This record gives sequence, C-alpha cells and structure tokens, in this order.
Amino acid sequence: MPSHPITADLASRGFKLSLTRQGLASTATVILVLALVGNLVAAHYDEVTAALVFMLGVTVAGAVGGLSSALIAAGAAFLIFNFFITQPAFSFRLGTERDLAPLFIFNLCAIVTGILAGRLRDRSELAKLGNARLTNLLRLSRALQSAGRVADITAALAAVAEPILIARLTLFRLRPGGVECLGPADTARDVDAMVPALLASDDGMLVERPLVAIRLDGSEGAIGVLLLEESGAGPMDLYLLRTFGGSVSVAFERAILSEQNAERRASVKAEELKTALLNSVSHDFRTPLTAISASASSLRLYRDKLDADTFDQFLRQIVDDCERLNRYTSNLLEMSKLEVGDDPASLQTLGVADMIGVAIQRVRPRACNRHFETIGLDTHIAVSANPALFELVLINVLDNAILYSPDDTRIVLSAEDLGDRCRIGIADEGCGIPEDDLVRVFERFYRVRRSEASPRGSGLGLAIAKGFVEALGGSIKAQTPGVANGGTKIVIELPIATGTRAR
Repeated sequence: MPSHPITADLASRGFKLSLTRQGLASTATVILVLALVGNLVAAHYDEVTAALVFMLGVTVAGAVGGLSSALIAAGAAFLIFNFFITQPAFSFRLGTERDLAPLFIFNLCAIVTGILAGRLRDRSELAKLGNARLTNLLRLSRALQSAGRVADITAALAAVAEPILIARLTLFRLRPGGVECLGPADTARDVDAMVPALLASDDGMLVERPLVAIRLDGSEGAIGVLLLEESGAGPMDLYLLRTFGGSVSVAFERAILSEQNAERRASVKAEELKTALLNSVSHDFRTPLTAISASASSLRLYRDKLDADTFDQFLRQIVDDCERLNRYTSNLLEMSKLEVGDDPASLQTLGVADMIGVAIQRVRPRACNRHFETIGLDTHIAVSANPALFELVLINVLDNAILYSPDDTRIVLSAEDLGDRCRIGIADEGCGIPEDDLVRVFERFYRVRRSEASPRGSGLGLAIAKGFVEALGGSIKAQTPGVANGGTKIVIELPIATGTRAR
C-alpha cells in the first residue's frame, strides 16, 4: 500500500528498510546494466577497473532507490563480480587465498558506499517531507486566519485541509448540553462515545483507527472536537495533526468570541432601537392624537356655538394630524422593510421633474408661506425606481426642509444630469446642521441637539431616504450651506435609467 503523500511518518522520523515496486524496478535495472558494463570493462581492461564500475553502480542504486536499493545492489554486485569477473570465471570458488582479501574489500566498500548513498537519499526525502509539512501547515494556518466565523472555519477545513490531509474532517462544538455537530451529522455518534475519554486525555488526542479525535482547547477549557477519518492512503502523521489541531483551536475560539461579541452588539443595538422607537411613538404619535382628540371634543361639545371659520379650522386640524400620523406609520413600515433587507420592488422608469412636481404638491398644504423654486429640471432626466418609495424619499426630505426652515423662506429644488447618474438637490434657508452631525442625521431616530428652541421631527425621514436610495445603488448626503449662505442642502444621486424614455 502506498504511503500517505504528505503526512506519512517516515519510520518515526528515522530510517527503515523498505522497497516499493518502483524502487525494485529501478534497482533491477541498475543491476542489469551493472552486469553488462562490468563484464565489458573486465574483458578490455582489468578487474580493478571493473570493480570501480560496480562501485559506481551501487552508488547510483543508493541515490535512486535509497538504503534498501543500495544494500540489494551491493549484494548483487558482489555475486556478479565473484561469478563473472574473478578467476576462475563462472564459479564462486576462489583461485587462491590471496584473492579473498580483494573480494572482501570490494564487498565492504560496496556496502559502505551504498549505505552512504542510501542514507543521503533517505535524508533528502525526510527533508522534503519536513518542508512539505511546514508548507501545508502554513497553507492551513493562512486559511484559518482568514476565517472570521465558525462557518468560515468549516468551509476552510473542507476546501483546504481535507485535500492536504487526505482525510474527512468534521468540527464539533462542546456545549453544556452535549456536542453540536458543525459538519456531516453521520459521525456525531462516534464523537459522543469518544468525548469522555478525549476530555480525560493528557495529550488531547484519541486514536481509534480509522478515526482520530483532537480536543480543541480554548483559554477557559475544551471548546470543541476535530474528528478526522483517515482515507486508504495510509496513517497520518500524529505530530502534524497535533500542530494542526492547535491552529484550529485558536481560530475556533476567535470565531466563537467574534460571534458572541456580534450577538451582544446586536442585542444592545436592538435595545437602543426599541428605546428610540418607544420614545418616538410616545412623542410623535401622542402629539397628533392629542390634537385630534381635542379638536373632535370641541366639535362635539361646542358644535352649535362655533362659527363657520372656527368649525372649518377644527376639521382641517383633524385632517392634517391624520395625514401626519399616516406619514409616521409609512415611515415606520418602510424602516422595518429596510431593516430586514427587502429590496424595492416594481421598478419603473420615472421622470425626475415629474416626481419632484408631485412631491411639491403633496407637501404644499403644510408648507404655509414657504416658496418652492426649481432650477434646471430637465424633463428628459429619468431614473429607475419604485414610484411610491421615490415619492416618499422626496416628501421626507421636503418635510425636513419645511420643519427646520422659517416661514416665508425659499426651498430650492434642482436636478442635474451627470452622464450615468442624476443629482437631485433640495436646499432650504433654515437653521442648518452642524458639520459634526452631517453624517449622523441619516441615523434612525437621531435628532440634532441645539441650544436654541427648534422643531422636533421623528428622526426617521432621512434614515428612510438613505436606506431606499442606497438600495437603488445611489447615495445621499447633507451639505451646508443650503440657500443664501444658510440652511442645509440634501444631495441625492441615483443611476440614470438607460435605454428607455421617461414616463
């Protein structure tokens, strides 16, 4: 059976007499050539020259086949030299006693030469094995270092470790309730039976051929088990497996800690979002509900005492606050969709000028005396977007401009064709945004802290706009100043719709 190409232990890092079929064939070839050349040299020269040829052949056999080949070639050279070369020829008998010493010295030199050549070759193979071990450990370590999650480790084991070790690898995680299999489940029963003995093992390894279990130790004790099922390529090098197990332990613990930290961060983030949502709901929903309740109560109690203008004012207040609640609800729904990763559906080619006109008409009733101006609205500029969500983006940004700008000021809207992108600008003459908050205003529920009294929005409008714009492959940012060296300008960039005409 051929030895394991990478992890076979070369006689426990020593030497042993073994000969493969390939080595046996090469040795037989060397012996055959040795016999032919030696006899030709002996016929034309003398026995000393022929002996040197045989010595060269033994050296070649040792260099090619190792120690075993060298010893076989030395024995064959002795027999061939004695039978064909020394006198009397074709006989193992010696002519005189004086012929014994040269033959003995020749045999001894052949054996020594073969041993030296064979050991040199075997040491070379051992060095190659060591280099291969270090190279593959480096490859395995690099693959594990780049694995940031437990799933990445299992993928690295399957993609890199299994081809190198020529074994099937399964990773298990030790939990208080038992062993969790992170790979094929058909080996879980084997690990369940091996875990008690493995935990009690001093070296952290349990070998039950063809299975090899390695305990993965972390900073606070055992964290997992790596199970290897050997293939038919021969036994694996246990020294290499221990070193490899240490690398897996470090990567596994790092991945576990990373996932635990991610879970903690997600939990903290969810708690912060819950608190912010409750605060927003309690403030932004309670205010219009209170106004609706007050207006409705006044209409019910004092209906006969109110003049027509006051009566109409109460009704208009109810309608405005209902629309305000509807916008808050839409913002919350769209935020939840973006949180779970829903992509905008029903994309259409939309004319930017038309959509800006629709958005202005939607917000005009609550704009009071603010003046809307448009600059460079080319009717041929079109983007690919969902109509409802694109309108919601524009309305949210316009509502922000209305909320944070004084009455009787300008809100300027512009659209510019940049070739492959459309740049939409919405600028106001309001109180502006501090430079440190230009990025944070797009975070959910974030409100700029001001020393002076100012309106308070829901903190959702710009966050919704950012999520939708980025989902379409665009970008959104805030700039200062807006109009007339004051206020804020929101800049939206979306990909231009190509190959179609604006709707």
